[in-house]
Amino acid sequence: MKKILFCSLLIYLMPEIKAQQKKQPESISFYAGKTFSSFMYKDKNGNKDNNLNYTSGNTYGLSAGFNFGKKHMIRPEIVYTELGASSEFLSAPINWKLKYIGLSAGYLFKALNKKNISLSPGLIIGYDYLLRGAQLNGNTQYNLKQDNILKTWDINTGLILNNQINVTKTLDFIFEYRFNIGLNQIENQDKGEQTKNISHRVLAGVSFKL
Repeated sequence: MKKILFCSLLIYLMPEIKAQQKKQPESISFYAGKTFSSFMYKDKNGNKDNNLNYTSGNTYGLSAGFNFGKKHMIRPEIVYTELGASSEFLSAPINWKLKYIGLSAGYLFKALNKKNISLSPGLIIGYDYLLRGAQLNGNTQYNLKQDNILKTWDINTGLILNNQINVTKTLDFIFEYRFNIGLNQIENQDKGEQTKNISHRVLAGVSFKL
């Protein structure tokens, strides 16, 4: 089903892609914001862990915008993000702090495209490299990457809602919400359990037209 949808999207965009003469990006964007993340965990019997809570971190990114026609944009980007979760065991706090840097590719459709404002829903897929992973049990800290507990790469996808406000001929303000969900198990050990990242991101930034 996913392959059918992807192929349909390519067929739909192909005439506009062929008509696009410029090969350089039309805009460069910088953004930053807060990430609220947790884990989607299921044990080998499919039971969820209801003691997992969201924790906050930061996200920073740099993207390039390639327009195809008036309504379509392909947006490759490089992103640094802080993920994790929190819990409690025998009244002792447990925190997981994960730091990733990765490459993403997004597609945006300009549902509203006025002179001074645009609103664009979209899709994104990312491939992130684990820079650091730590688990804090009270005052004790474990290095999850060094101990080979977590996988080096995380594949994720998500939804975007992008709002841009035109300030000048070359400058826009960006306000964006993202919902991201991991596609792969992030733990190396395979005991029938599943642990995946999940996050909500609230971002703001600037976009420069080239």
